[in-house]
Amino acid sequence: MVLYTLTGPGGDPHVDLAAAQGYADAHRLLVVDRIVDFLSGGDHTCADDPELRRGYARALHLMGDPSSAVRGVIAPSQTAVTLAGRLYEAQLSKYAALGAGLFLVRAETEI
Repeated sequence: MVLYTLTGPGGDPHVDLAAAQGYADAHRLLVVDRIVDFLSGGDHTCADDPELRRGYARALHLMGDPSSAVRGVIAPSQTAVTLAGRLYEAQLSKYAALGAGLFLVRAETEI
């Protein structure tokens, strides 16, 4: 698994990564990488489209690599992937095609 979070300007990813690690520990999921993408102020394109982010793209590449142990991503919430509903649905389809999973620490109603 990859722990993944998206952090805005001045944000601190440690809380989200700790929550994702706690989820992995509780479900006995092996974590092989931790990836953080940092958004700069006004960077709305990358905020919406996760595949334009260097770290997220790396996680997708790892999931698609048969020699990689990565079989999914643990994120703090859907918003770490994208706020755009159609892009989120496209990501879920991509995960399914890769035979991978997207695990969310908390539901959007808890944010």
